[in-house]
Amino acid sequence: MTWRTIHITKRSKLDLRMNHLIVRSEDKTTKIHLSEIDLLMIESTQVSVTTALLIELSKQKIRIVLCDEKHNPSSEILPYYGCHDSSKKIRIQFGWKDNFKARLWKQIVYNKIFNQRALLITKKCENYYIDLLTKYLNEIELYDNTNREGLAAKAYFAGLFSKDFIRGENTPINAALDYGYQILLSCFNREIKACGYLTEVGFYHQNQHNHFNLSSDLMEPFRPIVDEVVYNNSFSTFGKDEKRVMQTILHKTVRIQNRMQLVPKAISIYTKSILDSLVIGELENIKWLQYGL
Repeated sequence: MTWRTIHITKRSKLDLRMNHLIVRSEDKTTKIHLSEIDLLMIESTQVSVTTALLIELSKQKIRIVLCDEKHNPSSEILPYYGCHDSSKKIRIQFGWKDNFKARLWKQIVYNKIFNQRALLITKKCENYYIDLLTKYLNEIELYDNTNREGLAAKAYFAGLFSKDFIRGENTPINAALDYGYQILLSCFNREIKACGYLTEVGFYHQNQHNHFNLSSDLMEPFRPIVDEVVYNNSFSTFGKDEKRVMQTILHKTVRIQNRMQLVPKAISIYTKSILDSLVIGELENIKWLQYGL
């Protein structure tokens, strides 16, 4: 089972030898078997990587995230072909039924707000905000046409952080949220590609400039995992050390299918069940995240 997140933070050379990642820096050489790696995050711009290593990492479906000069994730490397019948899956993807997509998005929004509410309860936040989310849960329509997701988000962040909190402002808390959500998005990108589908084609998000519309659709109920880490740490700055803290979300366990699983495994189970449901047109077999239960 892959489980390690490898961070490359200083000048080094990465190459492949006998199915091992070899990291050569100025003071030492480190060897890690590829079967142990879930994510390779390259945080320094002074790193060189061999093509042989990149190809083998892609073959073994190991995520590769590249960071910019500010150490923020800027891109990732995904294989063209996630499975043997990708062309069939893509044809199916373009034929997903509108009525089912509407019902599915309603359930995703419900699960997201339910998990947000569970986190507010766990953290003993004000009942006013918990009651608002309870109200919104009962008002969600197909495709969330009345935008209960947006209203719930406003109440949720006010309850979790403060009534003066504004999502999108240039603050350490928002920087931490964005960084954590980017890590989650990377996980969903990999699982979608592994199942043979296009990340660009979503069933709700349709932004022509977003290469990860489908990932954006699926990740919504998992956002409270990131929110809880940010809440627990009350960041006053957001730098290298704080990013290390946020990367621990990949090692958290959550409940899915009435079992505790590491976050990457839970994302894999959930994503496959959603994509299967879109093929057969049934919601009953979706494996929802049971956050805070």
